[in-house]
Amino acid sequence: MSILEIFETMDYGPAPETATPAIEWLEQHQRRFGLFIDGAWTTPADDQLFETINPANRQPLAQITQASSAEVEAAVAAARRAFPAWAALPGHVRARYLYALARQIQKHLSLIHI
Repeated sequence: MSILEIFETMDYGPAPETATPAIEWLEQHQRRFGLFIDGAWTTPADDQLFETINPANRQPLAQITQASSAEVEAAVAAARRAFPAWAALPGHVRARYLYALARQIQKHLSLIHI
């Protein structure tokens, strides 16, 4: 089967998932999140958080770390270190990763009612 045939047969229909697993996951993490830099989560500082809003109901969703300049620099440095390995992957392998990300986003679009 060719890459074109694989992409032509991919199902992009609406996903039937509910928000329940995501809400449970948020609750397990006390709805507070640091930054994910170089494969590890940072610990949020109380004075450097901002609130996110659920677009489906306009209610508070979680508190997320507001990145400092040093944290942004660390994230950029980590991305630069990771890029050569990513760039070395064949295009069809990178496409599979991107498709998997797109599919996860698509599966949850039905949960957003703006």
